[in-house]
Amino acid sequence: MYIEKLAYPCAPLDYQAEPQDLTGVYNLGIYTAETTQRYVFGTRKVTWDGRVFKYGHCAAAVYSGYGAFNAGTHYGDYVVMPIAAAIGASAVTITIDSSAGFAGDGALAKNELAGGYIVFDNNTTGSQTRLILANTAVASGGGTSIINLDGPIATTALTTSSGSELILNPYAHLSVAPNGYASVMGVPAVSASATYNIWLQTWGPCWVTPGGSDASPGDTAGDRTMYFVGDGSVNGGTSLTLETGYQVAGFIIDETASGTSAMPMLMLQISI
Repeated sequence: MYIEKLAYPCAPLDYQAEPQDLTGVYNLGIYTAETTQRYVFGTRKVTWDGRVFKYGHCAAAVYSGYGAFNAGTHYGDYVVMPIAAAIGASAVTITIDSSAGFAGDGALAKNELAGGYIVFDNNTTGSQTRLILANTAVASGGGTSIINLDGPIATTALTTSSGSELILNPYAHLSVAPNGYASVMGVPAVSASATYNIWLQTWGPCWVTPGGSDASPGDTAGDRTMYFVGDGSVNGGTSLTLETGYQVAGFIIDETASGTSAMPMLMLQISI
């Protein structure tokens, strides 16, 4: 049985652990950007004032002051299971298609799926969702991978015809290249290039760049709620057609004035 657990620390970090020297050179803490991975992507950190940060990986360049999107989707709406799994099993075998994966070439790095999710029997009324702790690697072209789950199969045994959906870790593929289907996972604490690991803020007081169609958010009475737009900047509700489904960023904290070019602080409200 494949019994490997999460390969990096993942326990929530609190302000009492400060200062954290992640680079070994500067005491930068949450403002560090480095290629060495320290934690499971998605690990949560809380500062004394209640701000929440999540640990993430850049698939492309991201910028402080702009929302970072989740560029990772899933490996497929229907993942084949070549081996059945009984009730009590905490590891399962899945088949990675030759065109699946983040790069679309069927390759899967060891533990690339850690922090992601798998939904079994997604086409029935009795689905089972599990967090992925680890996975074995698959070479380019596809193949089988054993994945370790955070809990056993509990209600219904899985057969080779059980439908499954595999969702990548939402913090492991950050980007500012939106396509209209991606959601903002947080606002990076620092700007960083592709392949770097960073902390991004998901809750609490945060400054986010106003968008081009709303350079003065909050300058209209009642315009307090802010929304992320295509480039990760924010617009106020009076400049948007909310029925189109823009993602809520949060609300303006500081008082603004009519007709002024304000640069408001937001109470960011993505994830606690």
